[in-house]
Amino acid sequence: MELSQEEKATRLQKAVINSSAREISKLYDALGEVEMSAPALGLACRFRGLDVVRVLIQKGATFDFPSKRRIEETYNCYIGRKCGNYRTNYSLSLTKVFEEDLRGAFCFKGMTLGHNAEREMGEPLEFLADDKRIEVLGCLLENREKISFHPEEMLFYAIYFGDTVIAEELKRCGVRISTVRVRTMTDDTAPLDAYWLEYIAMTGQLADADYFVVMQQLAAELDGKLFRFTENLYEVMKSHFYDVKVFEFFLAHFKQEKMKKYQIIRGLIEIDAAEVLPVVERENWITTPKKRDEMIAYASENGRTEALAWLLDYKNRTADFAVEQEKAEKKMMRELNMAPDSVAALKKIWSYKKMEDGTLIIRNYKGTDTEVVVPERIGKSIVTAIEIAAFSGNAVCVGDFYSIGSLEHIKHHEKITKLTLPMTLRHIGSYAFYDMSALEEINIPEGVEEIDDFTFWKCRFLKSITIPGTVKRIGRSAFAGCVRLEKVYISEGVLEIGENAFSNCNLKEITIPESVQKFGYSSYCPKMKVYCPKGSRAEAYCRKMRLRVVNTVLVNQ
Repeated sequence: MELSQEEKATRLQKAVINSSAREISKLYDALGEVEMSAPALGLACRFRGLDVVRVLIQKGATFDFPSKRRIEETYNCYIGRKCGNYRTNYSLSLTKVFEEDLRGAFCFKGMTLGHNAEREMGEPLEFLADDKRIEVLGCLLENREKISFHPEEMLFYAIYFGDTVIAEELKRCGVRISTVRVRTMTDDTAPLDAYWLEYIAMTGQLADADYFVVMQQLAAELDGKLFRFTENLYEVMKSHFYDVKVFEFFLAHFKQEKMKKYQIIRGLIEIDAAEVLPVVERENWITTPKKRDEMIAYASENGRTEALAWLLDYKNRTADFAVEQEKAEKKMMRELNMAPDSVAALKKIWSYKKMEDGTLIIRNYKGTDTEVVVPERIGKSIVTAIEIAAFSGNAVCVGDFYSIGSLEHIKHHEKITKLTLPMTLRHIGSYAFYDMSALEEINIPEGVEEIDDFTFWKCRFLKSITIPGTVKRIGRSAFAGCVRLEKVYISEGVLEIGENAFSNCNLKEITIPESVQKFGYSSYCPKMKVYCPKGSRAEAYCRKMRLRVVNTVLVNQ
């Protein structure tokens, strides 16, 4: 019976471990075409040496194999992260890397990376000695196109795994790291693909003793280009920065344009790297007394005594205390003399922008009060709108919009108990007061034209609300989740109540005027009374919802 391709691959791998070069040659002839010869060739590179590798290559073995998920899953080498030629690379069996040392590399999936290989008879095969590996490498280089060998990839991994024998031999033969690897490490426009993810993972798992050596060798491959800098790359590197030479290398070889310098200084303080802070001074990274004092406070708050001692000494050596005191006093006087309704004062607590008609839209509250009054005007411009999620107590993402407030501001919105809106207001955006979980009191001024969708969603302490007649529409789920909302008065003039506008509330009383013409589906509450005129659409709607009329008062059946 003819063998399956999987059985052929298995027999060939067993023969590489257990048989002589001549026996392997005869077996290959008997097997015929072997679609997956790469694992056997990798084993020969790792445990058998030049004679067996040559035989396999002569018979047609190659590191290439059909790029099909079925085949890769059959042979347990499916990575699931393909990017061009990015998949299991059996030629890397030649490198001095073992199962316990993979360090985040992707393309070793399905490979045998032991220190030795058990045989059916005789002593186990040992990982090849360095001189034997050099012989095999020469053969692979001679046949690179025939066997789909990519030495530039082997160089990359040899550097990361500290295989200096293979790395130096490849460099001696003129091999350089591939263009895609160089671009991944240096080009800010390069995609954050599998190459990038692997680079981050492998860099993050470098031991302290290896980091400097590996990064030096990689830098030598970049032809003078600087490493690109990203936040996630910084996160995996920063633990090494207690070492002065590592930090100096980082500053010299990484692009600094996107570095958040004070974030990096805080990182140095967190690991109490006092020995590295003089480099920060040399680079003029602490340029203002304000930032310097913020770093001193940060070190003190976190108990980083060595860093704190250095920063205090730096202040004593460099500060002009007389000048700083004079500036501080002038600033204090400006703040004391600043009118509470001046533009400068209002800018400290409000984020806003001017619209095309010259009016202002409030975007975020930055203050610390729990009873807040929204100003009618800032400078000469009147406030007419509240933006999406301006006061929300939780981050909001709606389409392309994302809450602009900092986490600190958003968290404070949860503590606001009273909010007074100006009479100049015309529009309130969706989610404007979403999850203001402490809000008990708010007014909706005459002149507001619409209450948008989800505007008051989850205002859990709101007990009553009056909606003026200028509001034409109460949006979908506008008051949903206001679990303590008991009383709602809707004034004559309102035309539409949106779907689920008052769902999950605790309504006991709601007044609906004759002007309301459109009702979205809504969940009414037990024991709720609905006040509405006889003959109105509200009455008809209530009957449809199985509510019965008692004069002008409708109650649940």
